[in-house]
Amino acid sequence: MTTLERIAVLTFTDPVPAPAPDERQSLREHMTALYGELADPAWPDGGALVSYHHMARAVVGELGAHLGGVDLVITVDASPDCRHQSFAGPVLADLLPGDPALIGVSEQGVAGPFTALRIAWHHLNSGAARRALIVVMEQSTLPPAAGADRVDRDVAVAMLLGPDGTVRLGLPEVTVTRSVPAGRTVHQAVDPDVDVVVAGAGTAGPPARVPVLRAADGHPCAGVWLVLAELLGGRHDGGRILVTDDDPALPYRCAMTVTRPAGRRAPGRSGTARRHRSTAPARPVPEPVR
Repeated sequence: MTTLERIAVLTFTDPVPAPAPDERQSLREHMTALYGELADPAWPDGGALVSYHHMARAVVGELGAHLGGVDLVITVDASPDCRHQSFAGPVLADLLPGDPALIGVSEQGVAGPFTALRIAWHHLNSGAARRALIVVMEQSTLPPAAGADRVDRDVAVAMLLGPDGTVRLGLPEVTVTRSVPAGRTVHQAVDPDVDVVVAGAGTAGPPARVPVLRAADGHPCAGVWLVLAELLGGRHDGGRILVTDDDPALPYRCAMTVTRPAGRRAPGRSGTARRHRSTAPARPVPEPVR
């Protein structure tokens, strides 16, 4: 059985280390080579330039000793790193005890975290791994974007999976589809027997009888996981949670069920949300998910 043992949300305001004078120009040239000339060439000048490898180090500092026994690490990023000097996966592997296997999922839109969870679910249930760390990362220093592609804050969501939690995870589903079948709401046929739905900002409405918590705009990859962390951090009567998201550009429809026993409480918002600055002191580790 695969369970969610811990979940932590980290927000970032300052890069570590501070960017060198030529890094913004290097990023501008890199993105221009990938995507062509951009309408506003000054877009990197005001960005925070928080790197994925800085986020990886902060996640290890946050979860600390609870990462013992992790033998699978999966990183998920929504876009190319704005400071592409290193990769987050090898940074995590170097900081964690043992020799964990590494997998990276990059630029797969809302399907990225679901794909990572699906991989981890199969590894844990087959015995190929015992504990998995999934780190979902979003950067705000990106070329100008509108609507669903815009990222408002630099955030990381870390999910620790293993056999010892009480929050059970169903097998995540990632479906390739070009359109929503007429006369049927999105995900109605996937799993209608749920108590609450955590839905992406652009997801079509589930059945009206189900309470819906929608992700806010500005987090196209991490949005539903930020909502799930907040939900699990508050008082909840138990039951089944459907986490669901549809990508606005890629043909992906995603869903996963999370089952929580009644009468348990996970870390509150203050226990899972952190603001990381270059001079931030060490923070306490979030309590286990209950």
